Amino acid sequence: MSKLNHDVLYEIFQNLQDLINMTYTNDPDNLNKMINYKEFLRSQFSCLLVNKNWCGVMIPFLWSNPFKYAYKAHIKSSLFKIIISHLPDNSIKLLKDENIIETNFQKLKLSFNYVRFCKYFNDIHNTCTEILLREEIYKFFISECSSIKSLNTKMICYPILKYPGANISLSNLYELDCITNYQDFYYELAQMCKSIEKIHVVNDYYEESFGVVKLIEMQTQIKYVFIDGFYDECKKIIQALEKHVNSIIHLEITEYTSAIHFLILKLINLRYLKVLYNGYWILEKYVIYLNYHNLRVLDLHHISLDIAINIIKNTNGNLWKIRIGNTKYYDKTKEYNQTIHKYCPNIKYVTVFLDRDGTLEGLEKIFIKCQHLEAIDINKEINYKYIDKFLNLLLELAPLTLCKIHIYDISNCFDSDESLKLFLINWGHHKGKKTLHLYCDSDYTDIIRDIIHKYDIKDFWNYYISW
Repeated sequence: MSKLNHDVLYEIFQNLQDLINMTYTNDPDNLNKMINYKEFLRSQFSCLLVNKNWCGVMIPFLWSNPFKYAYKAHIKSSLFKIIISHLPDNSIKLLKDENIIETNFQKLKLSFNYVRFCKYFNDIHNTCTEILLREEIYKFFISECSSIKSLNTKMICYPILKYPGANISLSNLYELDCITNYQDFYYELAQMCKSIEKIHVVNDYYEESFGVVKLIEMQTQIKYVFIDGFYDECKKIIQALEKHVNSIIHLEITEYTSAIHFLILKLINLRYLKVLYNGYWILEKYVIYLNYHNLRVLDLHHISLDIAINIIKNTNGNLWKIRIGNTKYYDKTKEYNQTIHKYCPNIKYVTVFLDRDGTLEGLEKIFIKCQHLEAIDINKEINYKYIDKFLNLLLELAPLTLCKIHIYDISNCFDSDESLKLFLINWGHHKGKKTLHLYCDSDYTDIIRDIIHKYDIKDFWNYYISW
């Protein structure tokens, strides 16, 4: 019965952890609605105290990525001592001889071999700064951990592939950053690792990328791709990614080029597309050929609205998040708003425009037809002629799901603290409306800050809306 309880508990926590990780990957904001992540972490720690059985179940989960908890000095210090206490005596002696740790250091008595549960090493560098200490820690982790899922790029500077046990511990690697000036490392890694699904290519050098290319080619199915920087050698990386066109569901690129475009045409299962900088003229040229029936998230910057409109029309109504940043041309804002209410019935988060005739009417139709709407991002300033009508629309027609509003310049919307106060009072009086979260790009007064606290507006940052 004890064994059964242990297995059942393990399955419960494993499924919960997988659900949270999946939800965060697909929709970080939905995770905040589903569960307060910090509360979840605290509840995990409290599970350690239930009994010995629960403690034994929770330790592997908490230690799968212990470095994410090391954001406070006392936690980092405790974690450091526990990790050092795992090291073999010869390593301890070496570190003492080199004055890296105190000569009177005594190992802690450990109830578990905690290190063997570690899988994610994104923040491992935060626990130590000394090169020799890092090397001893990395060497021990590689030898003890049976299934490392993610590496920190700082580890690549060390000969971790030569450490005993590397062929086992790195064989199930899931996530990796590829810096294009470490080609030999990636070429060697390609011989032992075939299960990477998330890859981030940082292409800052005019060098051959044979290692990264080989690594990509050797993987079974890559799903998440991030490409930062683009030079001629990156074309070979794009060609290697063509092997994974059926599995890639997430693509983020900093620069749109013709080579990337011909890859994008083949990504029939793409769900997330983000283009950050430049190349809009290439995207505009070929956009009519893009048909993304599975696309859920569209995040475009430095593009013309014609591009956004054409992509949205070819997404089969599945989009739930659209963000438009720093658009090149504003002459199609009316048509853009109309496209949203015609083609995006399931939209939750969206950028809209209120800068010219017809845009306000478009927003009104969005409120009527898009009943899942949770957040709107008002791109640039609101035309002063529409402010009163816009605020009335929010109060009278906005769906009850709407709770986040980003306004570029709040002082343009509310000519006084009293008008803001009145709007908040009216919002609060509407039955069923959620607590409002306002965001802006301009400073606000102490009086407005007092209003925020009084009316329980939880987030009012001098920052863009949280996506």
